[in-house]
Amino acid sequence: MNEPQPVTLPHGNLKCDTCQNELFERHQWKLQTTGMTFFNLDWANRDATCFVCSTCRRIHWFHV
Repeated sequence: MNEPQPVTLPHGNLKCDTCQNELFERHQWKLQTTGMTFFNLDWANRDATCFVCSTCRRIHWFHV
């Protein structure tokens, strides 16, 4: 697991919408779609950068 850190965005630091915490774990997750899964091409789906709040565990998704 990665160490929770502040996340800097163009408009300032990211704050959790739920608890206002400013420390997040960073993760990369695959955005799966039904069509790509049907053709067994999940590997070709886009990725999302996700920041998981270290306090309440809410996930904040960002397209890469």
